Order: sequence, then structure tokens, then C-alpha cells
Amino acid sequence: MVGRSGWKRWSNETLPAFAVSVVAAISWGASPAGAQGSIAVDRWLVSSAFPVGDESDPLAADFLGVPGEVAVLPDRGRTEAGADWKLVRRDSVPALDLEDWRSEDGEPVVVYAHAYVRASSDRTVLLTWSGRECTPVSAWLNGRSVDLLGTPSPDGGRSAPVRIGFGYNTLLIKALASECAFGVMASLAGSPPETLEGIRVRASRPYGDSRTGPEPWVIADRNAGPEPILGWKDDELFGAAGVRVAAFAVTALEGSKLEAKAGGEQVKRDLDWLTPAEPETVLMPFSFKSLHRAIVRGEGLELKLDWRDGKSTGVHWLDPEALLAAFAAPIRLLGWSATAGDAALETEPIGIYDEDDEPHPLAHLIPLPGDSGVTLVGEWKVPGWLSGFTLRLDAEGAPGEYRLASLPVDGDGTVLCSGCPKGEAVQLVVRTTGAWTRFPGVVVMDGSVPQDLDPAAAGEWLSLIDEKGSRKFRERLADGGSSAAR
Repeated sequence: MVGRSGWKRWSNETLPAFAVSVVAAISWGASPAGAQGSIAVDRWLVSSAFPVGDESDPLAADFLGVPGEVAVLPDRGRTEAGADWKLVRRDSVPALDLEDWRSEDGEPVVVYAHAYVRASSDRTVLLTWSGRECTPVSAWLNGRSVDLLGTPSPDGGRSAPVRIGFGYNTLLIKALASECAFGVMASLAGSPPETLEGIRVRASRPYGDSRTGPEPWVIADRNAGPEPILGWKDDELFGAAGVRVAAFAVTALEGSKLEAKAGGEQVKRDLDWLTPAEPETVLMPFSFKSLHRAIVRGEGLELKLDWRDGKSTGVHWLDPEALLAAFAAPIRLLGWSATAGDAALETEPIGIYDEDDEPHPLAHLIPLPGDSGVTLVGEWKVPGWLSGFTLRLDAEGAPGEYRLASLPVDGDGTVLCSGCPKGEAVQLVVRTTGAWTRFPGVVVMDGSVPQDLDPAAAGEWLSLIDEKGSRKFRERLADGGSSAAR
């Protein structure tokens, strides 16, 4: 469902989905490094082993009987869902060794490990889980797969902020025996400002009780981009904060709303549909000026989430290096107009709004041309942020016959202006010669900076660019990047 917001269609091209950069360190046989106050999932109900047989993708197959992986509620010494369940307990150790569950003939098997998490109230926690060495695993929380939620860590584990509910919650990990050590691990850590107080791990099924799960809730990842790409429309540069959200509820959440503020600018988005435990990256577009101001001042992104029967607020981190990388990457040319003969390209406005509920400047994007023979026209004025640089056309993924100020040009690699003065007009007309996979862009030819900068160094480079021009930035580049910000 897209409806009013239309953001899924837009996010596929103009500003691609944000790759979350959180990395959780996991070590075998100990709590995650740096996770103070963490709770090890140290008692498990382990199923009997299931031969894999001819299954080509064992992690995708449900080996349990009724009620299956999403609803099994095992107990020690009992047969549930076609498996015999055995209690394994190692106090305060999040590692579960499964070597004894291997098959005698060495053939691959699948084993399930289940635990109950009791909470005194609804809570957001950081769940970390992994397989030992190269053991492939899949995981469910309260019957919902969390595989898509998890952020990969260097050793193959995964970590994700999740919502658990008052009462009993269920954690199920499925492991596939392979040639390396066989085992799994899991732990819980606090997600500030919430703590782990009142949370206990149990292995026995509560008498007369079952999992409850949380009241409907939406969690936004604390890292909010910005996306490593910029757009240029008219005389302004735009960027986006990629807010990765996930719903935790029994059924899908409809009508959620997001409000974000960066550098004094506010943007609103409506989300028609959030499927529980399936993360969505929502793009909150801002002017480059606002993102630049928020990062240089260390303000971050202020985010308000509003959903059915709930709301939350928080300040999310904006990565200076991501915005600097976006400045050095191809900057998308937006604001194209279709000629009268290509009116079919027109589309309904995409639902992005400012604080006064007026349409955002990026609310009227046309779709990408899907064939040859489409004529598009556009005009841009060099903003101060790009003034002084030499800009060339980047037509990768946008094949066509281009004209610059009415003169035919080769397209990709064409220099649009040298030492571009602020306010200089760039006029392009293009007749497509094939389907576009992205909008054309411009590349700052003389704006390359060192790679892999820490936040302080990246912020220092950003502070050398402003609305008036790029002189200080270019001077530092000419000096080999060694001079301090002035």
C-alpha cells in the first residue's frame, strides 16, 4: 500500500534506502562487548534434532508440527509440535553448545532452542543473537521473524532494538548444523532510557500462561543517516535522513505519522501500513542547508512518531561522513518536466509536507522514464554550496541524447560549467534512448576528500562549505587537506 505518502516508489530511485551502520560485537561464551547490564539468555528448551533430508533451504522450512515455529510453546520434558524438549541451563552464559545434537552419521540436522522472557512492563531492549562460528540461524520473537530487523555484525551475528511486552515473551532460534562448531547465543541489553529492570529469562512454560507480546509500538533506529546521496532542484540542494522504523504489534499498524526536524526545518510523512517486525526505511527530505546546520552544530535529528494508541520522541544521530560522502557522490538532477507529448509521465504528488502542511519542494517528482523517446527538460541554478567547483554530467543509468543550452553534447562526462559561479543557469534537454534506472546527476570534479574520516574530521570538512561558496573547502584541498578549519 502506498496511498497518500507514495514514499516507497520515490525511495527506490531518488534517495536509496539507508544502510544502517550499527555494529554489535559478539563473542562466543561471553556477553556482548560493551553491553553493560546485559542479560544472557542462559536457559533454553532444546528440541530433538530434525534430519534435513532433501530440503534445499533448511532455514526456510518449518520442521515443527502443529502449531509450528510461529506458535510453539514448549516445556521441559514434554513433546510439543513433534519435538522432544530438553532443558539446558548455564547461568549467566549466553552461549548454548549443541554439539550433542549432531547426527551420528554426520548428516546435517536442524535444532530449535526456545526461551521465555518475562517482563514486568512493556519495554524496548536490544536483542543480540548469532550462531556459533559458521552456524546458520534464524530467529523469532513472539512468533514474528526478526531476521530482517537484525543488523549484521562482523562475526555473522545480528542485533536489533525490539519491543517486548508485559508478561511472557517467546524467543525461538533455529540452528542448522554445519562443518564448524555447532551452537547459538543470545542476550538482551538495555535500550536507553529504558533498562532491564524486571526482566527475567525462563525456560519452563508458565502454568496457564502464554506469551502476551507488547501493546502496539514503533521503534526508530537511533542512526538516521543522512543518506549518502543528494538531489539538486532549481537552486537548492536536498538530502534526506533515512529513518529506519519497525512496528511491534499483533496486526499491521495503519496511519502512522512521522515528524522530523533538522537544522530548524521540519518535515512530515504519513505511512499507510507497517507490517510487524518488517523494517521500513522512511526518507525524510531536508535541504542540504538544514542537514549541514544540524550536523555542524551537533544537533542531530529530532523525531516524533505517532501511531495507533501510542507515540514517542527522540533525538537521532546524523553521520557527518555520510553527508560529506553524499557531496562527493553524483548529485541527482531533480525537477525535470515532461513535454506535452509525454504527459503520461505526470503523477499525483508524493505526500511530503512541511510544518505548515504545505507540499515539500520534492513532493512533485515525476516517475522515471520506462522507455525510449521521452523528452524531458530541466533548468538549475548553481547554489552557493556548489559554486567555485567544476561540475560534469553523470548520465549513468539515464541513457539519452542530451543538449546543454541547446547544443548537443556527448552526455556522460560532459562538463556543465567550470569554476561554476553562484546563480549560473544550467539548462538540459534529453530525449531518452532507453529506460532509466535513476535520474542523471552531476559530479563535483574537484571536491574529493579523504576517505574513512572520523565524525570530528568529517564535521570539520563540512564546516568549510557554506551557502556563500566553497573557497575554504577548495583551499584546504589544494593544501593537501592538512590545514585546520578556519
